[in-house]
Amino acid sequence: MKLFNKKNLLLAMMCCTTFLSNSIIAHEEIKSSSSESYQPYFTGGHLPFFVGELGEKWQFPSDHLPRGMSIGDTHIAFWNILNKNYLNHIESNTQGLRDSSILKDNIPAGNGVKLTLRELTCVQIILDMINNPTYPRSMIALEETHGDVINYLKKVLPDHWSLVTPSDHPYSQDLYLYNTQIFDFVAIRGVKYEATLPKSILTLTLTEISSGHTYRFVQSHVPGGPNSPEGCKKFAEEVMKQYNTKETTIIMGDMNASPNTIQDAFKKAAQQNGLERSPFNYVPIDHPSHMSTKLEASWIDNFFIYRPKGLPGKVQASHLPEEVHESLVPIIELFKEHKKLNEGLSN
Repeated sequence: MKLFNKKNLLLAMMCCTTFLSNSIIAHEEIKSSSSESYQPYFTGGHLPFFVGELGEKWQFPSDHLPRGMSIGDTHIAFWNILNKNYLNHIESNTQGLRDSSILKDNIPAGNGVKLTLRELTCVQIILDMINNPTYPRSMIALEETHGDVINYLKKVLPDHWSLVTPSDHPYSQDLYLYNTQIFDFVAIRGVKYEATLPKSILTLTLTEISSGHTYRFVQSHVPGGPNSPEGCKKFAEEVMKQYNTKETTIIMGDMNASPNTIQDAFKKAAQQNGLERSPFNYVPIDHPSHMSTKLEASWIDNFFIYRPKGLPGKVQASHLPEEVHESLVPIIELFKEHKKLNEGLSN
């Protein structure tokens, strides 16, 4: 099943140029595969900018865009796919997306499938990321995943892919998918923010089969709303507990906060653990990931990484949207166009 037409790749190449100059300094900082030596905090231009109401122009199944990065030939991604139980935020139009495909496709998919058309689109995008001919993902973390989607994914994932979430978190909406031909399973654990909340900090530990190197993936949908001090503090404290100088640790998720806010929280947590600085470096991606309730395009879906010195494989962000999925191309173009339009009106 193919839900998207091919886009002009020249458009994809052009759509990221607006954001490139704002993050080139930070991008240069992560060109080395090592993040053991300290590097300055990200000081690029990843601040939210006003876009306005996009309405029906937003033809994408979530208010968050999937994010991707690579270490050598190992490609990973994460995505908040937007649980259908939380569409009241879209209906109230606080993000300017009420007339988008998010609500228009919130109808039964039919053909005996217990999903909405929007959810089925999300699943197709996930499968496309797995089967991308150039950047096939080896690990995908998902957030706000409804139980219906989880059950459907178990049926349609390739045989050599595994879906995992902690057994003691039965109501978790967050999960991991990974390629068992690339990674061997070691462990998964979850730490709840509060006993009564489903949100948690999930750590998946895998061993890369080809190298024997250990990867620790830590994801969380940080609760508490934008830049929540309590949520960021709890998240940062747990992240620092995961730090191991011999392992590659990748932090990811809808953090509900800007990169600088998260870096500040990491810094404080590191110092509480006797470290002079945070060992985790921000992986800047040129384009925004989310439409906020202020009608702004924002960078709140973030990657951070620690990687021991001397390991092969360059750390690279997925700057071009088609590296992740072709359906991102027109959304990034929308951001670009509206940013230019609003800048012109302010002059």
